[in-house]
Amino acid sequence: MTGPLRTVALLAVAAALAPAPGAGVAAGTPAGGGPGVTVPAGTLRVGQRVLVGLDGWPAGTVQIEVCGNAARRGVLDCATGAATHGQVPPSGRATLPVLVAAPPVACPCVLRVRTPTGTATASADLTLAGVTAPAVAPTTPPELTLVALRAVDRSGPRGWFGLPGELAVRITLHNPGAEEITDPAFALTVGPPGRARTIVAAPALGTIAAGQTREYHVPVPTGAAPFGRYEVDGRIVVPGRPLAFTVAADRRPWGLPVAAAVLTVVLLLGRRGGRAARRPRRR
Repeated sequence: MTGPLRTVALLAVAAALAPAPGAGVAAGTPAGGGPGVTVPAGTLRVGQRVLVGLDGWPAGTVQIEVCGNAARRGVLDCATGAATHGQVPPSGRATLPVLVAAPPVACPCVLRVRTPTGTATASADLTLAGVTAPAVAPTTPPELTLVALRAVDRSGPRGWFGLPGELAVRITLHNPGAEEITDPAFALTVGPPGRARTIVAAPALGTIAAGQTREYHVPVPTGAAPFGRYEVDGRIVVPGRPLAFTVAADRRPWGLPVAAAVLTVVLLLGRRGGRAARRPRRR
């Protein structure tokens, strides 16, 4: 197909998928002005192809899926097997054709868009005709449980002499609920026991699916300290059920006393050598 004919064909496809004049659009954007998704307004049918607009997304792959139950339980409510995958350019804006699939559970329905790691997600309401799916019983609020927590001093040679170093904090989390938890707010502070007030950049936790256990390794920088303990306080904000934890690690910079002992021995030997050199020789 020649260049002009290909252009005409693409325009025809776009016109067929575009909403009818005056139909409007339905848009969804998370709180805080994050990524957004726009779908045609009005009632849609299962099996229909529509154009979905994306704006404010990170460059890369996105997954687009139809969900029932307002996607409250994550993948359990979504037609993940019939999801559409597309690419978002560096501009963060894209228009992708999507096949409307039947959700596994009853409406209210949404079109959910997310990145593979779940760090960016948005949804827009969908009105679907002819959806006959089982209703979902109300679920308990989402929560996370702490499976394991440990902190180890990984400062290396710098820590031997009380210089600023690093603690390696290992956190294992489990989602016992029926809903996935996506990128909950995570705050970390470090400092002496009872005075951990220095804020540490906490990593994004991503998506923790229902029933999933995930382990995180978090490097926590520490200041200069001769001896003592460091305490790391953390708080993960899950709606209705925040999770707080505290872990401590010892810093024992044994290089300082060893260096002091070596220096003392060197000074003593130097003084003895100087006295021996000053003694007069006997004839």
